Amino acid sequence: MLQQHLARHFEFQKWRLFNAMQPKDIKRMFKKHAIDVVLLSLNDLKKEGLVLIKRIKKMRLPVQIITVNSPDQISLSIEGMKLGVFDDFLMPLDLDSLILRIKDACQEKKNAEIIKPSLLRRCQNLMVAASFAEAGDAETAKEMLAKEPKNASQITKQTKGD
Repeated sequence: MLQQHLARHFEFQKWRLFNAMQPKDIKRMFKKHAIDVVLLSLNDLKKEGLVLIKRIKKMRLPVQIITVNSPDQISLSIEGMKLGVFDDFLMPLDLDSLILRIKDACQEKKNAEIIKPSLLRRCQNLMVAASFAEAGDAETAKEMLAKEPKNASQITKQTKGD
């Protein structure tokens, strides 16, 4: 019933809805289509749902997962959140709230794709910064590393201690 309601609403949003009844179908869908958000019901899958979350995270890291669960299986919801699920809804759920969170999850995926530079680019930046530091130009090295969000706080900590 939830799928039917979502399908009707998604038509108005111009979103495409793909339905997978078997875990093997999910892998096939990821190969064929650019998936932004996975809405996963833990009610029927139980522990298999957690395995599925791990598989999806391995296949496409920026894909956001929203789980739907029943209140009597709250431990599955908690485990899903530990695995990196974007959000979790307990049944009965408010459809408007779910749709808002799906929109948020889509935006989160887009942000992750834009912000995160490739591993090659990050390694190149680190090597260039290391070359400047080795040559005695620590300021230029710090400036280059400051462009990397994760490294900026490490640089500040290192320079304060020096």
